[in-house]
Amino acid sequence: MHPHWTVTSDCVEIARMPFYWRLSGSTEASPKIDQTLPIRVSIDHEFDYLRYQPTRLEWDTINRAYRMNENIGFLNPESGQMDTYGSSVNRFFLGEVERFSPRTAYEIGCGAGFSIAYLKANGFRAVGIDPSEYSRKWSQKLGFELINEYFGQGLIDSPTEFIYCNDVFEHIPDVVGFSEQVFASLCDGGVFCFSTTNSTQSIELGDISQFEHQHVNMFTSRSIHLILLHAGFSEIEVRGGSYGNTFHVTARKLAGRNRGVAAIEPPICDGYLDRAARAISAFQTWYDGTENKNCYVPLRSLPYLAAAGDFGRTPIFDTNTSWTGKFIDGYQLPILSLDAVPKDHGASFFVGSMTFFDEIRTSLIERGVDVGNIVSIRDLLN
Repeated sequence: MHPHWTVTSDCVEIARMPFYWRLSGSTEASPKIDQTLPIRVSIDHEFDYLRYQPTRLEWDTINRAYRMNENIGFLNPESGQMDTYGSSVNRFFLGEVERFSPRTAYEIGCGAGFSIAYLKANGFRAVGIDPSEYSRKWSQKLGFELINEYFGQGLIDSPTEFIYCNDVFEHIPDVVGFSEQVFASLCDGGVFCFSTTNSTQSIELGDISQFEHQHVNMFTSRSIHLILLHAGFSEIEVRGGSYGNTFHVTARKLAGRNRGVAAIEPPICDGYLDRAARAISAFQTWYDGTENKNCYVPLRSLPYLAAAGDFGRTPIFDTNTSWTGKFIDGYQLPILSLDAVPKDHGASFFVGSMTFFDEIRTSLIERGVDVGNIVSIRDLLN
């Protein structure tokens, strides 16, 4: 038993973790949204993925955040992600729309609508589906068509040819039921296309960096295949995205097509809970034994800091300068930029992202940090 985290035969739980749903200019809390929530993650053995299952009260908090006028996604001009991650997913969606040539595409969870605007600029019609006030205001600003509701079967008037979504699949509590609803909303030959997080490396290692209250699912290629096959899809393609650690997925609704699973790789979630206990313990050892400690990539470091009971003692850094000086709800220090990296050689950094570890390490070394003082969770486990 540990004071801030536990691992049982059923789940790994962090008693309290910052609830990231906005970036703000101060530590002042929203009167409507809790700044921290517990998080517990278990294994779905049938479909081989990790699941966070919020309680009813926790889901009510998350649902309120979805409906408020706050940026809880990346694709808008203030995010600093439009030319990197945003460009990658937009090129993917455009390529699939060009490949299948639907009359209309529907984007579930369209947020600020910049993928819709991108498709429109390239000659294609897309309609957004999103319940948030944030999305409604952006639809008025950019002039895109919006169904300002949660997606569900029957929301689209008649079976359609193409449905896509970005950073949605990992947010759906019942992702199997959601996939079935998408399948039912497509005409025969219709296409479901989405981008989502690739958690394979983290699951294999026991890494908890992808724990996030909004990311209720953590997938591997195997789990995506199993879920989509169960929903009825065929011709499932799961490819790596061109930026970050993401999956780009395309599947079709084809009547009578073989839906066998012979080619799917073996499960990897078995044993994850024990691996997670070792990872958290390894971080705690580094945390307790390091004087001048800092963390890089806040969203990937916060689960580890919360497991150590730290909600604002350790400086947090990020390369994205649009985040500089902003606060994540539930953490009492602002996000710092590379310019604020300590000049003394005694500074140590835990880098929460394995995907960008080499790039970040190079940047820190250029600013005088000793290479031996820059670690990832993989280093701490070795």
